[in-house]
Amino acid sequence: MSTTKKTTKTSSSKRTSKSNRKRSSKSKAQKWFTVLVFIIVAIYAAWYVYTNRYEIIDIVKTENFATDEENYAAIEAEEVKASGKVETKTSEDVKSTQKAPVKTEKPAAATKKVVAGEKGYSFDGDLGYAENDPLFFGNPSDAVEELNANTNYLMIKDQYTVSYNDELLIPNWVAWHLEKDDMGDSDRMDDFRPDPDLPKDWYAVKKADYQYNTYGYDRGHVCPSADRTATKGDNSMTFLMTNMMPQSPDNNRIIWMHFENFERELVTQGNEVYIIAGPYGKGGTGATGYFEEVEIKMKDGTIRNMRVPSHTWKVVIAIPDGKNDLERVDSKATAIAINVPNQQGISKNGDWEQYLCSIDDIEEMTGYDFFELLSDDVEDVLESAVYVRK
Repeated sequence: MSTTKKTTKTSSSKRTSKSNRKRSSKSKAQKWFTVLVFIIVAIYAAWYVYTNRYEIIDIVKTENFATDEENYAAIEAEEVKASGKVETKTSEDVKSTQKAPVKTEKPAAATKKVVAGEKGYSFDGDLGYAENDPLFFGNPSDAVEELNANTNYLMIKDQYTVSYNDELLIPNWVAWHLEKDDMGDSDRMDDFRPDPDLPKDWYAVKKADYQYNTYGYDRGHVCPSADRTATKGDNSMTFLMTNMMPQSPDNNRIIWMHFENFERELVTQGNEVYIIAGPYGKGGTGATGYFEEVEIKMKDGTIRNMRVPSHTWKVVIAIPDGKNDLERVDSKATAIAINVPNQQGISKNGDWEQYLCSIDDIEEMTGYDFFELLSDDVEDVLESAVYVRK
């Protein structure tokens, strides 16, 4: 009897021990499975953060920043108070000053020939802009602020002037004047937002419309943020989406940026600079491949297409700081033009110098007429030359 009980007890103990080993083994397997899942999730999260780093940076920087003209008005009001002045600006005040061109009582230059299409022709929109205004030397595409001019719509702001194309959803060109007073200590605002000055029935491109992870193009400034750092308000205005074009990262962050730095060097060396820049053509290669357009889905399900340019171009005239600019621009002035392919890998063979061309080349490509209020003999010399960096 005792032997049977002992055998039964031993057998039961073995079963219990085996069961415990199974539970222990199962517990270890569960722990390792949990660890493995955690590692996989962590790797995926790290990959996601890396591939979306530019979008995440934008979100972090702008999460507390308003996206309309009220914010710009608030910035301006703060700056006025800080300066000790009593007056403040409302958003309507700011909006009205952006739209109204600064005109002189007399034209900046005598009217040239008035036969459309002939060399030297200029229309009324070329005349009357004050010195240092972006259009002081002429309106390249004869843009006008009229609703029926939706592919060549003039937008005049304190910081720069735009010819906007509502069909392509990008600017045709942006023009601005750069001098020492335009550059200060203001931070980069990074408040990308739709332009509230577009006609109300037009689609205003949003920051998210660029869809970087899908298309791989930067929101490329035409008038640079770093050219407008005198005040927060000035810098904020460069982040309106009407001042953006889809640029390949290598274009925007290397070639384009380095040339922008060079322009500011010209200013720190004692010059003032008149600049016009914009996109051209169709189809560029971004971080995720080649695209001709970025598809933007509307609320009603329809699709709008934002043009991806094949090239980005810029024309520049620099003269020593001073007054009476029209009289001081002669054939010895510094004239520069570049035409940069909108492609990845373009910096492998050098910097912006490899893309130098003449202003005439850009005119032939775009059909625009730059600096047309200069005298013909000066214009011919400056626009036919290809700049050589010293």
